[in-house]
Amino acid sequence: MNKQGKTRHAILLLMGSGLGLILAAALSYFVENPQMVQHTPSARASSQQEAAPQGTVPDGVMELMQRLQGNPNDMDALTALAQHFMHTQEWDKAETFALRAALSAPNDPRPLHTLGIIQHSTGRNAEAASSLEKALALKFDPSISYSLGILYAYYLNNPDKGLSYLHKVLEHPESPADLKNLVLTDIKKVEKHKKHSNPAQ
Repeated sequence: MNKQGKTRHAILLLMGSGLGLILAAALSYFVENPQMVQHTPSARASSQQEAAPQGTVPDGVMELMQRLQGNPNDMDALTALAQHFMHTQEWDKAETFALRAALSAPNDPRPLHTLGIIQHSTGRNAEAASSLEKALALKFDPSISYSLGILYAYYLNNPDKGLSYLHKVLEHPESPADLKNLVLTDIKKVEKHKKHSNPAQ
């Protein structure tokens, strides 16, 4: 798989969110506005975060921290902080809040999804796959199944498992048409890649 194709898949892998904003049709939006969790800081907090001088703590982050002092299990605050630190690529902090969110809400797939994104972004693809599989077990999400398909096919050298997750997207009745079209394209690429890797097949 060439560098450009791998970069494309890495971007798509980060985009799945369970919000119904699916992949190809929303690519340009997600590149500019990578909303990877459902609950986000307010517009005012976001603008304050962007404008804050380097080395200072944005007011929006301070507000979220204060909320956690009152309620350490505040899912909205935990997921918003995880998202903020993903945007600033402070991966250790992002992972800390994602893990706290997962512990606070063990039956909610969103923190595990977020954790999987962080783990993939830091090169821990086997851990990312484990987190995404746990999220998928809680609630099927076509975009997570797609992400797992790409992870296994291109990053974990397991094209057969990758294909199984891609086929699950096609089989699921709630998978959007544009995502299915994308999956069909990727299935062909994975099968071609598999044949090149195993000429005897």
